[in-house]
Amino acid sequence: MRKLIIITTVILLMGFTGSAQAITFTVDADLDSITSTYYQNIIPPYNITPLNTNLFLDNGDLLEVSASGTWSNAPTSYNLIFGPNGNPNENIAATYPGAGSPVAALMGRIGNNDYFFIGESYSSLVNKSGALWLGFNDTDYGNNWGTVNADVNITKASTPVPEPVTILLLGPALLGLLGYKWKRG
Repeated sequence: MRKLIIITTVILLMGFTGSAQAITFTVDADLDSITSTYYQNIIPPYNITPLNTNLFLDNGDLLEVSASGTWSNAPTSYNLIFGPNGNPNENIAATYPGAGSPVAALMGRIGNNDYFFIGESYSSLVNKSGALWLGFNDTDYGNNWGTVNADVNITKASTPVPEPVTILLLGPALLGLLGYKWKRG
């Protein structure tokens, strides 16, 4: 009986704590570019899109991302290799997504809103709702290469338990406690 009470208490506590999701995503500089522009004539162009993490954020959630890895927006022979912060000497022009942020930087977007700089480390309360997208910041995906691993942690602002569910969870727990007390009494 004591085990039943402990298990019930653990289940109840799990239902009342704030939820957090922590997942690692691999963002590919070639496949997950935030621009669909293709200038190279090396291979035929193909459809590319930023990576949809399928993680949904609500206004007020805490988004934390830490990233590592190497990638580039130039052929390997150029020896231009960057981390998630991108090229500190070159920003994207105003006419492209990710404008004003470094070339080859890890970028994020919530829903259909504007892109924002993530880089190696990002932590902020979000003020929009929607799915989280991750991508490589560049103006032309034709010569991109490399990957970055992005560890994404989302802490929900609150996870209210609807009243009927609360009653359904507490009812059996209280009956179990009463039964235990009655049996010992």
